Amino acid sequence: MRQQKGFLFLVLICMATLLASCGQGSVSGDSTVSPVSVKETKSVKVFDKGNIIQKEGNRWLITAYVEKNGSAYIDAFWFTVNEQTVLQNSGGQNVQPENMAIGAEVEAWHSGAVQESYPAQTTAAKIIMHDATQVVPEDMIGQSEAVQAALQSLTEPTAARAIKLVSLDAKNGNWNIELVQHEMVDQFVTLKIDARSGQSVSIPVVENDAFRVFSPQLGTEAGPTFTVEGEARVFEAAFSWTLEDGHTILAEGNEMAGVSAPEWGRFRFDVSYEKASQSNLMLILFIHSAKHGGVEHELIVPLKAPKDRINITR
Repeated sequence: MRQQKGFLFLVLICMATLLASCGQGSVSGDSTVSPVSVKETKSVKVFDKGNIIQKEGNRWLITAYVEKNGSAYIDAFWFTVNEQTVLQNSGGQNVQPENMAIGAEVEAWHSGAVQESYPAQTTAAKIIMHDATQVVPEDMIGQSEAVQAALQSLTEPTAARAIKLVSLDAKNGNWNIELVQHEMVDQFVTLKIDARSGQSVSIPVVENDAFRVFSPQLGTEAGPTFTVEGEARVFEAAFSWTLEDGHTILAEGNEMAGVSAPEWGRFRFDVSYEKASQSNLMLILFIHSAKHGGVEHELIVPLKAPKDRINITR
């Protein structure tokens, strides 16, 4: 019996010693107990205002055009969207992935490691889709649909694209969208999207209230025959044109647009001439006033005559 008590007493002494040793190992100089270090994963906000530019299954490319300290760049991330990713609208309601369309304006957070490529690659923690900020008439498409149509009209490969500016020209029924791409971030291309049909609209090389000319390009060599394409918004769809070299009218004619004002009607016609007295040409589109018969709404398209079409007279 004495041996059992002695053995128990020895065990208690050993346990007390071990506890004292552990306590001393966990106490710092100021006798504050140091907690166990636990690495926490926190969501990091990447975009306050970006756009979904591309979707490849559960990988979404979100970009933003940034101007900082006099320079511009495209911030771009491929986000992997999984079951843990929170997808919501501005009101806090959950949104299905398929309802966050290409072109949508969003806020985005990531969680976990970021792969330092371009675009960067990470996992999406949360994406919030912004509500539309521009008031759009009922018969016109919204901003995200217009951006999506603009992106789909571009086929040139690039590492990343971003939206610089989006505005609705309700009077003329167009969305105007400025896009930049990674390889030429200091330049931008302007696209027009028909706000009713969602179709891409050609950008005029020159225009006024009555005419829009899409080709030929300004200052290009034209002749001896060239084609003029554009739109007119004129009374009874009728208008006239002349081709001049500053001294002589080289050619002239009358044309009809597809429809009359107030709608824009398409037109296409050919111009031919023999020789010009100098290299500078002017194609002039105009209408004759129904009130006084004078010339109105002149639109000048400056062109060049090819060298073999110039006959200089002294």
